[in-house]
Amino acid sequence: MKFIAYILLTIFPLLLSSNLFAEEQNEVATPGAGTPLTQEEIESSIGRYGEVEEIPEDFQFNEAETKLWHSDHLGNIKSPLSLYYEFVKSGTYEEGFTDSVYLKILELNEDGTKNAMMEFFTAEKKQVVTPDNVTNITGNPAIGIYMQGDVYEMNRLTNGHWRHFQKYIKISLRNDAVVEPTKFKFNGKEYNGEKIYFSPYLNDPHRRDFEQFADKYYEFIFSDELPGSLYQITTLIPDKSKEGAEPLVLETLTLVDVKNNES
Repeated sequence: MKFIAYILLTIFPLLLSSNLFAEEQNEVATPGAGTPLTQEEIESSIGRYGEVEEIPEDFQFNEAETKLWHSDHLGNIKSPLSLYYEFVKSGTYEEGFTDSVYLKILELNEDGTKNAMMEFFTAEKKQVVTPDNVTNITGNPAIGIYMQGDVYEMNRLTNGHWRHFQKYIKISLRNDAVVEPTKFKFNGKEYNGEKIYFSPYLNDPHRRDFEQFADKYYEFIFSDELPGSLYQITTLIPDKSKEGAEPLVLETLTLVDVKNNES
């Protein structure tokens, strides 16, 4: 992968179709405010997809960034197989739902990359998966598609702009993310893994504009012992209105099965 691609991936991949980016370029609302910002304010505080910062020659991605965006998650897959994930949304803020995510590894290429097909959700909730998402890949595409959907959800919930939330996820992943060992059970067997967690909006100067959602928590669990490496993604928005309240929003994407394509 070319170095310029790594720079863009520190923001995280925008894996949805290009027509979703045909948005108004000159008017961006701050979260919850609804007042258009000037172009100067946009460039200084919101950030734009594709902006490339000046990278020092000795720049190195930290451990969390590397594990999330630059690891060969599919490197432990040695034959065609299928990964089945379950997505569950619950919480008191709005109605939840359950859906499925399916990643089928079709071909193992000589350079170590994989060709695959993917279905992310079903029926009217089905997400766009382009050929670039599943051709000559090393990372697990479920991560990028989930995270792009996440910032669009924050956009919807707060009346903010997805670029703002994308930017603060990038900043928090670099400055605040914690990586620590963890154990979990998959299909009745205990596995060793690593957990990455962070809360990107805690110090967001705009948080007063979306205070109800500003303590959102992100958690990723990986294990090299599992095909595709990704075991679970969790995002949680707590209800701060009273002690011990159920979460406003709780979402999980969890690996539930692995099958050989021949079976």
